[in-house]
Amino acid sequence: MPIASLKSKVISITQNNSSNDNSIAKKLEVISSNFKSTPTIIARDLKIEGQINSTGLVEIEGIIRGTINGNSIIIREEGSVEGTIIAESLSLRGTFNGNIKAKNINIASKANVTGEIEYESLSVEDGACIDGQFKKIK
Repeated sequence: MPIASLKSKVISITQNNSSNDNSIAKKLEVISSNFKSTPTIIARDLKIEGQINSTGLVEIEGIIRGTINGNSIIIREEGSVEGTIIAESLSLRGTFNGNIKAKNINIASKANVTGEIEYESLSVEDGACIDGQFKKIK
């Protein structure tokens, strides 16, 4: 079922109930507006210089030089980013050089990371190559 259909059904159900349930509808509206059903994929043969902003999932196989602001970002094994990443969730399997600020970071065993990393939750698999500074944020 498409998100738009689900959103309208939830809102109509909650509007038929008490006013307290309207807060649920508002929360679901915010969640569904931040949800993107199709991920954005930066292909292997693509190079981007500049800024990327997304409220959905961004998967990177190509090369990016610049700033990425996003909700959920995955740098695949073939992917490379040089610059700044600001995200809710970051999964790093490829190469990164720069600054990261993210709530949840997962660094995979094949990742190669250089730079400053600010995080709330961090997991690092054995074998990951990391040269940088870590700072826990609240």
